[in-house]
Amino acid sequence: MTSDGDREHPSIVAIRPAPRLVRWTAMAAMFALASVPFGLLFIPAIAFVVALVMLAFIDWGISRKDPPPRLVRELPEHVVKGRRAIVTYRVSSYIDRSTSILDELPTDLGGDMLIEDVALTPRTTTITREVVPLRRGTNELGGAYLMWNSRLELFRYRSLAQNGGKVAILPPASSPERRVALTHRTIRDELGTRPRPARGEGREFESLREYFPGDDPRHVDWRATARRGRMMVRQYQTERRHTVMVAVDTGRLMAARAESNSKLDYALDCAIALARASKEFGDRVGFMAFDRELRSLIRPRSGVGALRGLVEASARLKVSAFEPNYRVLADTLAINQKKRALVVVLTDFVEGSASRELESYLGVIARRHVVLLVALRDRVLAEIDRRDAEITRDRLYRRLALQDLVVEREAALARIGRFGAETLDLDPAAINAPVLNRYLAMRQASLL
Repeated sequence: MTSDGDREHPSIVAIRPAPRLVRWTAMAAMFALASVPFGLLFIPAIAFVVALVMLAFIDWGISRKDPPPRLVRELPEHVVKGRRAIVTYRVSSYIDRSTSILDELPTDLGGDMLIEDVALTPRTTTITREVVPLRRGTNELGGAYLMWNSRLELFRYRSLAQNGGKVAILPPASSPERRVALTHRTIRDELGTRPRPARGEGREFESLREYFPGDDPRHVDWRATARRGRMMVRQYQTERRHTVMVAVDTGRLMAARAESNSKLDYALDCAIALARASKEFGDRVGFMAFDRELRSLIRPRSGVGALRGLVEASARLKVSAFEPNYRVLADTLAINQKKRALVVVLTDFVEGSASRELESYLGVIARRHVVLLVALRDRVLAEIDRRDAEITRDRLYRRLALQDLVVEREAALARIGRFGAETLDLDPAAINAPVLNRYLAMRQASLL
């Protein structure tokens, strides 16, 4: 990506004294001060000051008409979190000179980058640097500045050579090498298994054959009959391609961090991994993000386009300051997904009214769809499994409170499971493999 700075004449935004002029000015000041007690130094001091002023005017006069160097910064519009990306700078100048580059990159790309003492010639000079994106999201690029000295190196010029532009940092899509925790040998191994008869209503066309007495007249293909001159019927098989709808909560609880990422980052990484697995089966994959309102919606599609759309949408998502409204999830599915599908909900909930709301709306969704709830568990709940040699009163009260939360959470998940939904309660950093395993097991068991 090339930003708006590919301009004919970059504007000079600052002119400052160069280190050489600063040193000579300091020497002139010392001469002037020394001439007060030593009168013999007065005339040499005046001569030095006059010579310095004249040199400054001459340098200004011969340098101000020099065209400034030009800079083009090239950075991909999309980079992947944790993977190295290349930033390319193409600098050109009409005269030989030395310059420095200051690029105000966003913090998520490593922050400001300073490249000093770049020797320029009348040809274009290409410089590359590596950056490692740190966090998912869309970032505004800052300005890229060029800094160079005048002909006599008495002045330091600074120009805004390029400004503006955006870069989207995408979450890393799970590659086959990252599926080491899958209990199935590989996803492709699953492609060779013959599915059991499905419980759903879907059917897909398989082939044409001649009509036999007793065939359903509704399956007669009249166009094929007219074309071939004999009665032909359509033969169907149980539909093996399914629809997977991934719903990600962007509410405030998803801002909690585990290691270096938020729960939302882990949920989006899992959504992309699930989309990759579904693509290999030919399943249609859709995506939605919600909190108190719908933040993103991608209708189910198959192939590479579905995965690409999900990855691009994930870069724009942020955690909101609001609680999730699960009615948004139910209403969106009721309007946009009338056909039976596997609905994977990645969320977290606080026990109490929030869990009751989640239960009621998932119960409504489960009447039409197969539901897999993935609850992203707070790591603080793991404290009840630790065994301390000594425990204080405050620690004991904390553990009892956490134990109550765990009991309520397990009870809520058990109630959700009673109306047919599958549930997983997982550490955010370890959700990919269990979710993919459950998806593969559900698909192999023809639950979809």
